[in-house]
Amino acid sequence: MMAIRTHRYSRRALYCAVIALLLLSSCRTHRSATGAVPPSSSTPAAQQGAAEDSILQRADANRIPYEWFATRIRVSYSDGKSEMDFTAVVRMRRDSVIWLSLQGPFGIEGARVLITPDSVRIVNHLSNEYTAQPVSSLSRMLPMQTSIRELQDFIMGYYLHLSGLTPRYRGMEDSLHLIPAESAQLSYRAFLYPENYTMAKSLLTDKMVGQQMSITFGGYASEAGHPFSEDRTIGLKQGDQAYTLHLSYSKVRINEPLDFPFEVGSGMKHSDRIRFE
Repeated sequence: MMAIRTHRYSRRALYCAVIALLLLSSCRTHRSATGAVPPSSSTPAAQQGAAEDSILQRADANRIPYEWFATRIRVSYSDGKSEMDFTAVVRMRRDSVIWLSLQGPFGIEGARVLITPDSVRIVNHLSNEYTAQPVSSLSRMLPMQTSIRELQDFIMGYYLHLSGLTPRYRGMEDSLHLIPAESAQLSYRAFLYPENYTMAKSLLTDKMVGQQMSITFGGYASEAGHPFSEDRTIGLKQGDQAYTLHLSYSKVRINEPLDFPFEVGSGMKHSDRIRFE
């Protein structure tokens, strides 16, 4: 089916492919001086809070005002032992649906995923299985509490306003604005370009279970008058396992009505959990 350089699929690879498609993000940057000097970490709290609010407001102004969104993504996956390439078709309706189709050569589908505010459903053609779970089950795979809005913010490349985390501006690091947010469970570090307040990179860590996800953004272009990344690299770490995914985007469509077909074949076996091992 899909083009795998090791000539075989693994369910772990499929798992990482699904996760990769939940992490699309960011925007074009044009390096030009802004003339603004952000406060350092020693800036008085009131001034620092004002700077933080201003930066996040400017970052949020980059959000694409979409109702419908679609794109095709070329994904390259590596876990240090095996590599594979495949294509993903992504469709969304704001606050309602995320639809993913993972495809190999000639458009042959390996898996289909449908995420709604309440559930995640997966048809795995590789194992001839399907499953339906509450959307919160994705929290076992991602270092965050999952809701469809947060997942769509991942896909669109926004600064993540995560529930229970309060952002605190920390000044400049490596010529980028650093805005971390932290709770007893999660640590989120977001780095924004000072020229246009788009995301440059981020690091999200679940401190309780040792999951970590890093994202860097590049290949920037304009979509519907707003910045959007067409090239990014994702690193996933879970215990002693590490995965790398490189994503390249094309055929972005904004606000064209879409359908979200999802069928379970009569011969498919039901699984009571999301299994990739």
